[in-house]
Amino acid sequence: MKTFNILIGGEAGQGLVSVGNILLRAITKEGWYLFAHQDYESRIRGGHNFFKFRLANQPVYAGENRIDLLVALDKTSINRHQEDLGEAGIVFYDPKVVGKEIDQPNFLPISFVDIAVEQGQLIVMANAVAAGAIWALLSDNLTNLVAVLTEMFKEKGSAIVEGNVKVAEAGFNFVRQSFAEIQRPEKPADQSKRIVLQGNQALPSGALAAGVKFMSAYPMTPATGVTEFIAAYGEKCSVIMEQAEDEIAAINMAIGAAYAGVRAMTATSGGGFALMTEALGYAGAAEIPVVVINAQRPGPSTGLPTRTEQGDLLFAVTTSFSDFPKAVLAPGDVEEAFYLMSTAFNLAERYQMPVIVLSDQHLADSYQTVAPFDLSKIAIDRGAVVNGAATSDKYLRYRDTDSGISPRLYPGFGEGLVVSAGDEHDEAGHLVEDIESRVKMMDKRMRKMIGVYNEALDPVTYGSDQPEYVLIGFGSTKGAIREAVDLLETYGYPGLAVHLPQVYPLPASLAKILKGPGKKFIVESNFTGQLYRLLSMEFAWKADGRVRRYDGRPINAEYIIDWLIGGES
Repeated sequence: MKTFNILIGGEAGQGLVSVGNILLRAITKEGWYLFAHQDYESRIRGGHNFFKFRLANQPVYAGENRIDLLVALDKTSINRHQEDLGEAGIVFYDPKVVGKEIDQPNFLPISFVDIAVEQGQLIVMANAVAAGAIWALLSDNLTNLVAVLTEMFKEKGSAIVEGNVKVAEAGFNFVRQSFAEIQRPEKPADQSKRIVLQGNQALPSGALAAGVKFMSAYPMTPATGVTEFIAAYGEKCSVIMEQAEDEIAAINMAIGAAYAGVRAMTATSGGGFALMTEALGYAGAAEIPVVVINAQRPGPSTGLPTRTEQGDLLFAVTTSFSDFPKAVLAPGDVEEAFYLMSTAFNLAERYQMPVIVLSDQHLADSYQTVAPFDLSKIAIDRGAVVNGAATSDKYLRYRDTDSGISPRLYPGFGEGLVVSAGDEHDEAGHLVEDIESRVKMMDKRMRKMIGVYNEALDPVTYGSDQPEYVLIGFGSTKGAIREAVDLLETYGYPGLAVHLPQVYPLPASLAKILKGPGKKFIVESNFTGQLYRLLSMEFAWKADGRVRRYDGRPINAEYIIDWLIGGES
């Protein structure tokens, strides 16, 4: 694999996200595989933020440490990231911002603002100058960059489009004149169509494809992007998006919509998820299907709002007090995030229970190129639904069945009376307190978990069937683990990557892997090793070691290899 890494660093408010959004589209149009992620502080202005891109001639699944081009919009970016420059690494910097000219090979002084002004354009167009300067290292022509600028600014009028194109060309020419020879990153042989999405776009896209019709949420980083996406595109799909006054209202609105018969969801992060737990218990007791996305971030309390962690795993698995049926899914990349949403809704409605989808900030805010989604793979299963015309007043909402699943009747669509209850109840939904009814209903509800367990998603594996090292993880560690297995192979150690798209209930097929060959290491982003503990509890099994990170930054393949070499147990 041949990769090229670009890091744009600066303060919030300097426009690095704007430059990033231009490059995301242009790089994809140019035909590279791409993985990109943002690192940003929880402030509107100031602080140190960066946007990092990894271009490659083969599919890439995580970031790398090495930097081939550093675009420093402030002095801090040079101080923090210079040590990661590759042997032939290039730095673009503004001497006015840094305070001096830097006499080092491949350090190019360039003022994006001055170039924009020299072209007779607005200062804010400095972002397009930067994009053009970067593009000079990537392509011999501006065709795809111009196409992206035209798409992005066409609603602002032709003068704005022409201005941005003009300054981008000036930035491009400035760099081309400064470097006699440029070693450009190799493009893939496969130039089939690809799209670029972040997790917070793939999850709601998957929900829309799966037929969601109602979403309620209260904004909370890093889940807010899901809400914004549904708000932006939901109307085209006849979806109601309601911004609630808080997370308690959000989950209860979603439960109410689901009770009425539509597919409903909400999205939040750890603190908001904590507020939703009582209502999740209600959905479990009343057997109402609802999907909840929990985009994890570091805690406790407010923690690091814009960083990543996988610290809510055991919280999601236990979810509220007492026992009730549930499932917890954990997509590991953009493609899986899209397709797994239909699984989540199908499970929720088939078993009439809450389903939690665990995301995290790294998955939520990272971008990846993928093939266009195949909508023929999306199946919609509404579960056991009573034909309204055939019902009568003898309809029992909680009829005891062998599977534990009682056919649903949507309120208002039949002759039967639909009585729903969060208190303990009998088959008709009326409140009871006698021992026999309690045991009967508890057994009935939990009997559904037999079916949930039997159809639990199998682990996704990659690598050797006779590994020396087995790396097991869930969620956004998927790509890093896969690339770590490739690195191990180059060192002469066959490895196996094991990703768990479903973390509760865990699939029976995982037991064979745990008992199979190779030293087993659990890879996760939290302090206590929550997946390590969950596997120990569920399988009475102990891993050989674990790879953990809890500083709020994402795990990549190099981090895993360094940890393995360090001998952590």
